[in-house]
Amino acid sequence: MSNWESTFKTKTIDPENLLDKYDKYAEDFDEHVKNELCGTGENTPVVVTAKVFSETVPSQDSMKILDAGSGTGEQGEQLVKYGYKNIEITAFDPSEGMLNVAKKRNIYSEFIQGFLPDSGLASDYFDAVICVGTFTPGHAPAESLRELVRITKKGGYIVYSIRKHFYEDLDSRFQEVEAELTKANKWKMIAKREDEYLPAQNIKGYYFSFQVLD
Repeated sequence: MSNWESTFKTKTIDPENLLDKYDKYAEDFDEHVKNELCGTGENTPVVVTAKVFSETVPSQDSMKILDAGSGTGEQGEQLVKYGYKNIEITAFDPSEGMLNVAKKRNIYSEFIQGFLPDSGLASDYFDAVICVGTFTPGHAPAESLRELVRITKKGGYIVYSIRKHFYEDLDSRFQEVEAELTKANKWKMIAKREDEYLPAQNIKGYYFSFQVLD
């Protein structure tokens, strides 16, 4: 087991130490995920989330997209591959090291270092949000879903992935917050898919697409 992998074997993760790990391993992060965690040569959560995004989020003449927890920016590359053009993608991540790697892709229009759920971003601003690998133990909590709804335009879309076992752990509160937002007519579910997440670890994931309501 790598030092990186052992970090996620406990629910009590020190945020400062975690951030230090992301900064330290930013340059090697993509290869670690593709080869050690997925074992497929590709970042499975990124690929599947982008596919769900492409199937549920209509392309517009111009779009403002937030990559929430952008990491090294592979999500942005996937969106371009799926034909999204004339888009402004904002990379939002707590790790400066990861953002520096994302900058090298020359896809993102803006880079913001910050945390969820207190993003500090403007309300009703983004046409769509994509969020991959951010809703995991010790990272962004379930309350972040409310924040994503706040910053997304009415009629906009929020597409995200989450590990199946973490989502089904009621202590994570993701099911609870999802249901509260639905009951309050803040959003509606467009798609829910169960698929591979980290194949080499035998971890499945859920992939969601929600539309923000008026």
